[in-house]
Amino acid sequence: MQWSLSSMQSKFGTWLLHIALGTIVLGACVTYFFGEQGEIHLRADQAIRLPNSEISLFLWDFQIVNDAEGNPADYITELRLLDRGAKNKEQGLVVDEGVVRMNKPLKYHGYRFCQSDYDSDMRGVVLSYNHDPWGIGITYAGYALLLISMIAFFFQKHSYFRSLFHRLTTQWSRSKPVSLLSALAVLIIILAIIMTHVVTPKPPLQPVLQTPLLGIHVSVIMLAYTLFAVIMINGILGLCLPKKREQLMHLSQILLYPALFCLTAGIFIGAVWANMSWGRYWGWDPKETWALITMLVYALLLHFPWLLKSKINNHKSQIIYHIACVIDFALVLFTYFGVSYLLGGLHSYA
Repeated sequence: MQWSLSSMQSKFGTWLLHIALGTIVLGACVTYFFGEQGEIHLRADQAIRLPNSEISLFLWDFQIVNDAEGNPADYITELRLLDRGAKNKEQGLVVDEGVVRMNKPLKYHGYRFCQSDYDSDMRGVVLSYNHDPWGIGITYAGYALLLISMIAFFFQKHSYFRSLFHRLTTQWSRSKPVSLLSALAVLIIILAIIMTHVVTPKPPLQPVLQTPLLGIHVSVIMLAYTLFAVIMINGILGLCLPKKREQLMHLSQILLYPALFCLTAGIFIGAVWANMSWGRYWGWDPKETWALITMLVYALLLHFPWLLKSKINNHKSQIIYHIACVIDFALVLFTYFGVSYLLGGLHSYA
């Protein structure tokens, strides 16, 4: 028991990471089984009652706010909410006011209302709504734990990542190309910045894209893709240079940790953004679905030494690892290019 406790303390970040993922899955299950969500179409001068609720919505006004160049910058829906569950001595019910804006949902008595669509005559809107206080709370707690665990992971002692890093730097210090690691880090950052600049949608932006989360989401995802590209190149070199195969595998394994963590963080940043915009943090859009598949496949590659059940410096396992690094990058290419051109979806602009 003492050894187990010591082992858990030395791998706090790893344990917390798995707890965070479990918490996120639990939150998703609570949302699925106990949450309430849907869409409601409101027309001017017409009150609509929410299903299974004492709340009725009345569309007071809808307008599109344009920027200086005349492009839509925001959607504003003004509502009157009639709550029959809260009695008023004079009127018999309580009438509240609320405003729904793009990326700024209206919260009312556990309900969240988000802008979804509007009628061409500007006299009607479609709002998405959800009532899921427990599921969202649990899921967001999982997101917070995930962020803490990913940071804590790089500081935990006796981790496989640290042993790999120490082994690689020792090998390279003997062959005197120490500066190569620094040069590689600089190259990765430069490539990520260039790719982020290229793929970030340029003005005029859709109202849903006008949020600081856009830059964060795209930058983190592109950094992950850049690291995966470097790992793929290492895989090709590892297959072509037998004498450097072990060192290149160790380098790929080291880069895999921040790459996978960045992809995971980018996916969940997008989930938070989706919850702000549409009232749900996951909608099985093709892009987000394939990003999840990519994350799971690279997570298997992260567990490669334990899945293969062989020594890490074994000749055959090194070849298999490099081949996997090359093949797995096809998922990144499909997620980035293929989904946008073949499957479309909400991310078709990306």
